[in-house]
Amino acid sequence: MTETLYTAPSDDVRAKLADALIEDAETGRYQVRRSVFTDEDLFELEMKHIFEGNWIYLAHESQIPNVGDYFTTYMGRQPIVISRNKEGELNALVNACSHRGAMLCRRKTDNRTTFTCPFHGWTFNNSGKL
Repeated sequence: MTETLYTAPSDDVRAKLADALIEDAETGRYQVRRSVFTDEDLFELEMKHIFEGNWIYLAHESQIPNVGDYFTTYMGRQPIVISRNKEGELNALVNACSHRGAMLCRRKTDNRTTFTCPFHGWTFNNSGKL
C-alpha cells in the first residue's frame, strides 16, 4: 500500500486561486485580492504544503550566539525552541513538554541550560534530553 503525499486542491480552492490575482497589463496594475489572506482553505493548503511540509528557515545562528542561549519561533503551527548546548551545537526542539504538552519556554529569547515543565517539573537539558 502506498501513501499519497500530495492531495490536489478542491475545485472550490482552485476557483479561489484562479480569481486571486487582478491583472491589468494595460495600466500595469497587478493586485492580489485581500480574501486570500483570510481564507481558511488557502491557509490550510499553505500550512500543509509550505510551512509544515518543507524545509523552512527558522533562525540564523547569530541569534543564538552563546552556550545556553535559546530562541523561540514557530514551524507552521508547531512551537519550536532553538538552543545552543554546552558543546556549542545548535538543537531545535518542539517547545512543549513530552508529558502533557505544556510550553517549556515562554520568552522569545533567553539563556538557560535546562527547560522545566511548569506543571510537573520535568526538566530537559538544552539538547532535549530528559
